[in-house]
Amino acid sequence: MGNQQWRAIGFGVGVHAARFGVIMVTLAVAPLVGISGWYLGLAANAACVIFAVALVTGKKLWRASGILVVWRGPRALLLLVPLVVEVLLWAVPAGLVEQPPGYGLWALTLLMVGLNEELTSRVVVLERMRMAFGPWAAVSVTAALFGLQHLSALATTGRGLDDVLLNVLVSACYGFALAGFQYRFRWLGPLVLLHAAADYTTILSSRPLPDPVIAVTLVVFIAVGWTALRLPPILSRVRSLPRPADARP
Repeated sequence: MGNQQWRAIGFGVGVHAARFGVIMVTLAVAPLVGISGWYLGLAANAACVIFAVALVTGKKLWRASGILVVWRGPRALLLLVPLVVEVLLWAVPAGLVEQPPGYGLWALTLLMVGLNEELTSRVVVLERMRMAFGPWAAVSVTAALFGLQHLSALATTGRGLDDVLLNVLVSACYGFALAGFQYRFRWLGPLVLLHAAADYTTILSSRPLPDPVIAVTLVVFIAVGWTALRLPPILSRVRSLPRPADARP
């Protein structure tokens, strides 16, 4: 790899490290103003949203994100179907179990998770990788960094190493699907909602999926990203920032 590629990777690592710093500072400061328990996570997610919005604004990437785009066509919609099915697998037919402080606040905090992680990873980091790599490498590096950022759970939760490493793998595969979709379509709105819904049903599910089913979903995630990257580009219709790597096969 050349200097441009290494600088892009360094940028991605720096963005995720900065986001982790925002989380840790918030968790340290929030108790000083009376925030405690479950609401510490809510405060950290709110701080991450502010961080992500500031990054996207500073990099002038709102237009490139496609977050306000209403429709990208039937191909894009069909690619989202497997991700919708994965969300439903956690909730149907057993349903969800309400956990404190209730369905509504869980929905709020996980929507903020979806928003800040999509803006950070699938906009800021992916757009930087798009400038330095071809499509496959840009999406793969973005997905790997997204997976590795979940190592932060070792510092912010009491989860064991095996559990965290499995989450890193699942997140990287899921990130490959989302990054492939975003690379091809630049349609962030559905990804924010799907990301939030996936976290919501996973956390509140009354019946966790068995390991073989989870393994199959990982293959599906990779297939979604692969399919997205194999589709012809639609950048002539997107009319967003030109990227040299977009023209590569």
